[in-house]
Amino acid sequence: MAEKAKEAAEGMDARWYRAIGSGIWSFLNSLKLTIFILISLAVTSIFGTAIEQNAPIEQYIADYGETWGKLILYANLNDMYYSWWFRGLILFLAVNIIVCTLERFPPKWKSLLNHKQERFEPRLIEKFAHHESLSLSASPEAVRDRLLQVLRKKRFGTVTSGGGGEFFIYAWKGRIGRLGSDMTHISLLLILLGALLGSIYGYRSTVFMNVGNTIDLKNENFMLRLDKFWIDYYDTGHIRQYNSLLTIVEDGKEVLQKQIWVNEPLHYKGIKFYQANYGLSWNKLEEAQIVFRRKVDDGTEISFAAKWNTLVDVPNSKYSVKLIAYTADFAYDEENNLVYSKSENPENPAIKIEVYEGDRLISSPWLFLNYPGIFPAIPDSDVDLVYTGHRGTWFSGLQYSRDPGTNVVWVGSAVMGIGFIMAFFIYHRRVWIHIKGGGQSTEIKIGGTVNKNTFAFERDLKEITGSVSSNERP
Repeated sequence: MAEKAKEAAEGMDARWYRAIGSGIWSFLNSLKLTIFILISLAVTSIFGTAIEQNAPIEQYIADYGETWGKLILYANLNDMYYSWWFRGLILFLAVNIIVCTLERFPPKWKSLLNHKQERFEPRLIEKFAHHESLSLSASPEAVRDRLLQVLRKKRFGTVTSGGGGEFFIYAWKGRIGRLGSDMTHISLLLILLGALLGSIYGYRSTVFMNVGNTIDLKNENFMLRLDKFWIDYYDTGHIRQYNSLLTIVEDGKEVLQKQIWVNEPLHYKGIKFYQANYGLSWNKLEEAQIVFRRKVDDGTEISFAAKWNTLVDVPNSKYSVKLIAYTADFAYDEENNLVYSKSENPENPAIKIEVYEGDRLISSPWLFLNYPGIFPAIPDSDVDLVYTGHRGTWFSGLQYSRDPGTNVVWVGSAVMGIGFIMAFFIYHRRVWIHIKGGGQSTEIKIGGTVNKNTFAFERDLKEITGSVSSNERP
């Protein structure tokens, strides 16, 4: 009794596990799941297109505001194609495709391998949508031989059986076309594999460089330098092209220099450098105009230019000034102690300078163009420095990327093309022919099926029967 109870319990456990496994398999094999994942990828890709990828953190806060900017960064929408959740969607779609393929391919493959029918019930032919019957005066053997000749000329595979005045012919053509959808599945898996390889082992980044800047590239053993940036114009004054002259520096040596522009990138060691955009820097200046004056206005003012990151003497004083920072639209994040620009436009321009008395740094204030003198630049003194204007500098926006999955994606695209050709231009035709002699004539029944292009298949049947009729032997 106890043994029977134990067996029953084990049987229930087995059924429970089978039910769980069957449910998971059914879920992964669902067309609804495929549609849901594809829609999710399409919707998220819209965000990836609308939101500039790999821009500096400050730019998202400047473009979208503090709340939305932080949300974009939290959701990895600034680097979406390399985020864990986007990789998860791709992997989920790959699993869905694999399960769908495993569900449908084995029975299809088995039927294609075991498709030959040496004998069949003649009444089967009459049930086909495409069938014909005719009567000839030739012998059954002659009709059989003529039909085999015509079928082989049309490149049908054939198998024949029978004897004694009754023959069976089964012919087929285009079986490989049935595998077109499976080739498409394989191509999708290759493309998804390439996307995953690029997402996991590749990267894409954007940098904004001023002329003379040299940057280290993450995960690479060489540096990039911007030697020159310029804009070409049409005679009408409209912009024709913007260009950057880039130099690759490796082990302290210049190994490659190339001019790039839109759609003409620089390639080096599997990395592509693209000209993405340009503009006036919101965080750097050529120079700032500063006025040295007394706090009690007596009409004495001296204007001078402060160069970027260069110490210059203040005329007729014991001070010197270095321009070290600029923001086009000043904003301050108290929580993160971060100064940033709310926009690229100079709505509230501000500069940060270092003020020296001799060799001693005495202050490092922010000066505001719209609010002159709001903060004293020189503490405990009757003189002050006022920011009155500036001359901007152009930046070159460069995007660079490494994608080790690119070649896999290209292979997948080629396989997809082959799959489309197989699926749409190669159709599986099967023909059954029954030949039976009776008295002075031979009766022929011919019919078949096709998975697509019924008009062409009807033409094939008529050509086969027509060839036999035109070559009838008495």
